[in-house]
Amino acid sequence: MGKTEKAAVTSQACAWKDLSRKNVEPAPLKKITFHKPKKFCRQLPAASETVRRSSVTLRALTDDDILELKAVEPEAAVLTSMDNSDTDTASSDTDTEEQTGLPEPLTALFDTTLRELSPQELNVKCEETFQRLKTTTQHHQLEQLQWVTRQQSKSHDWHIHRAGRITSTKFHHVATTDKLSKNYIMNIMQYNKTTLNVSSVIWGENMEQTARQHYSDFMSKNHQGLMVSTCGLVVQPSEPYLGSSPDGIVTCTCCGKGVVEIKCPYKYRESLQGSTEDPKFCLDNSLVLKPTHTYYYQIQLHMFVCDVNYCDFVVWTKKEFIVQRVGKDHKLLQDTLPKAQEAFVSQVLPELLTRRFDPALESQRACKFCGRPDFGKTIDCNKCSGHFHYSCVNIRRKPTMWLCLDCAES
Repeated sequence: MGKTEKAAVTSQACAWKDLSRKNVEPAPLKKITFHKPKKFCRQLPAASETVRRSSVTLRALTDDDILELKAVEPEAAVLTSMDNSDTDTASSDTDTEEQTGLPEPLTALFDTTLRELSPQELNVKCEETFQRLKTTTQHHQLEQLQWVTRQQSKSHDWHIHRAGRITSTKFHHVATTDKLSKNYIMNIMQYNKTTLNVSSVIWGENMEQTARQHYSDFMSKNHQGLMVSTCGLVVQPSEPYLGSSPDGIVTCTCCGKGVVEIKCPYKYRESLQGSTEDPKFCLDNSLVLKPTHTYYYQIQLHMFVCDVNYCDFVVWTKKEFIVQRVGKDHKLLQDTLPKAQEAFVSQVLPELLTRRFDPALESQRACKFCGRPDFGKTIDCNKCSGHFHYSCVNIRRKPTMWLCLDCAES
């Protein structure tokens, strides 16, 4: 191979160490321009524009905000800095729905000082309280109540807000009895309420969803756009002493809105054979709902409180499925509603205000601030163990450590 005239690169001194430009003086970073020369012709803004932010109203986090975040994103970073007790409440509330914005339950009317009133003075107080209830109960609060109690008997708020109200299941007794007994008033107040684990109740609860789906499939064949949804406790602002919890709300383009009441009789769970000879059964010999039966009064109050004109009464067994559409009985409602109102004002409301029949009042945990029994969310003082409603001490979230005003000052 011949020898080339040009020396190899590796035989020469390192050229890549030479500076690309000569006469470059060191300077602070703020004086160094990093743009390429061709960029100099571009006019750069002297300063960045100020970002305008819309005014935002900030509010304090509540327990419900944290619980909602925990349900959507349980691994959120903000939750790692919180103790588990941050989202606990001192109440026994097990509802998972949003609970803010609910009205106070009727049991919150209790005032221990009213026990000292004479019967005449208490009657006047009852009339005043009843009129105030009819004018101060807010529609949006009652809509929220219906929404959060859709699980009905599985909802803590459902039980709390039924106490003291004449509900659909009690309407027949109240409307057909001259004077309510002490035990029945205690039943309305739920003093003696116990969890029913009897076979008939368990059967009805377990089969209700099956019957509702059967009803929906059956009615969809002849009703366009039919929809069946669950329903919570319905209360009207004008009649706050009444409460209704139908098993469903039905709507369709042809008939509009109505309610559904489902019965799954345990005694005749296999079939209705022999039911026509049973004088206590709800259907007559023609398998039509008896107008004197408790269930007839129940669905009439459903229609009145829910402001609809029909109720589909459903009876479901393993072999039979009956749907009877019942219209609103205006004559019955005209005769019975005034009686129900009078019974509430003169017999139930005095007990709501005084709780004279409550056998467990002294042993119940009452709010140390207002003296009323538990409802909604509550908290205990870490020093004196006093029991308080959130609303009474202006708390939205339960802190890890909390002292009542008296203990904090001492």
